[in-house]
Amino acid sequence: MYKKLAIQTIIYSIGFIFPRIVNYAFLKFFTIFFKREEFSLYTDMYALSFIAIGFLSFGLENAYFRFLYKKNCNKEIVFSTGVIMQLLISSFFLIISISLIRYLSSIAGYHNHPEYFFMFFLIVFFDTICILPMAWLRVNDKPLQYSAINIINILIQSFLVIYLFFCYDNVYDKKTFFFFIFKWINSFTDKIGYVFFANMISSLGNLFLILPILLKKVTIKKFNKILAMNMLNYGVPIMLGAIAFSINENLDKILIKRWISDEINGSYSACYKIASFMSLYNRIFRLGIEPFFFKKSKDSDAIYFYEEITYMFILFGLIFYVLVCGNINIFMKFLIDKKYHIAIPIIPIIMMGNLILGVYTNLSIFYKIIDKPIIGTYISLIGVFITFLFNTIFILISNNSFMIPAWGTLTSYGAMLIVLYIWGKKQFFQFCNKKIRNIIIHFLFALFIVFIIKKKIEFSLIIQFLYLIIIFFLEKKRLIHLIK
Repeated sequence: MYKKLAIQTIIYSIGFIFPRIVNYAFLKFFTIFFKREEFSLYTDMYALSFIAIGFLSFGLENAYFRFLYKKNCNKEIVFSTGVIMQLLISSFFLIISISLIRYLSSIAGYHNHPEYFFMFFLIVFFDTICILPMAWLRVNDKPLQYSAINIINILIQSFLVIYLFFCYDNVYDKKTFFFFIFKWINSFTDKIGYVFFANMISSLGNLFLILPILLKKVTIKKFNKILAMNMLNYGVPIMLGAIAFSINENLDKILIKRWISDEINGSYSACYKIASFMSLYNRIFRLGIEPFFFKKSKDSDAIYFYEEITYMFILFGLIFYVLVCGNINIFMKFLIDKKYHIAIPIIPIIMMGNLILGVYTNLSIFYKIIDKPIIGTYISLIGVFITFLFNTIFILISNNSFMIPAWGTLTSYGAMLIVLYIWGKKQFFQFCNKKIRNIIIHFLFALFIVFIIKKKIEFSLIIQFLYLIIIFFLEKKRLIHLIK
């Protein structure tokens, strides 16, 4: 079982990691080519769009996974119902948002660039329609097709970005057709908008790639009104949690831009992307494990497997944390231009916050499989409250240190995890005291290693090597069992 799960996770990882590697390669390019204030605009638009996607998803991906394995639920009817609902919601959003585009771009501070919002409305529209077909590929054990679509998507986007920026530096004395398309794009947007245009076209390409699934599997005859209402009732609390997560992840960047400066936000956002390495780890693990969690929910030994997998997630996550933080100077040198380095101190804080969020996501399976996603909504609102509290302090304190929002992110996710564990322990979790003790020791040991590396940077590699050896001997039986 573990071996099949590991193989599928590796294949999914290729399709997920490759686009992120390309994005990190472009990160170096963008931080060189863009001024810090321009990079701030670039990240701010994505921060705003993530909140919109959190709303438009309506929790239908989780609802699809849940109802797929319920008794008396036909898989094709569940899929068709979910996709049709997603299409209706996204279409309504697109019509309303485009009709209000001037007003929305103005209140967000982009009155000179409504085209940014037009492109992002389309990106959000295309991406939300693709959510359930991509989930269908995961459910039906098609990791190769899933990965191929993701890779083609990023290749399209990369080609367009390279083309547009190449033309930007060489167009003025050229009149060939090669530059004609660039001149047309350049007539309605600027160099920041080039990135958004490339993303829009790649998202459209993604929609075309999953179109065969939609045409083959989705019909209006398979739409079930009662099922649709049940899926919405299940998904809406998850949607509220997704919006809360988007606020936790992006409120700091939105406020730093508007309260301190675009220059500081540019540096903060660039370093935040390095800290997002941990989000990458979380997402890869979730791709392979989430469908498995729902399939396993009916089995008598489900709780044991959930706990073992969560334990391994924490163990490998802490190893990843130590290796990234221990080599942070190398990552910064290759991935971000030097003018952005002032925000390096946020990286270990945000990374630990993201790891804790990953643990929370794994444990949150308990309220999903007992059909009480509202629990996640309540806990997410606690996290949002803490995020708002720290960001309010950030606004009120005169020195406006960007470290305050970073600590707010860590505190928010930490509080959410503690509340979830206390809530779930009464009904679901059965972690024995020994496991809890080992998890706490692993966390403290990893933090101690990162602290030592920071003080003794010249011995970084030796310390990391010793850490890996110690972890291997401490968890030898578990690791060997995993390989088998």
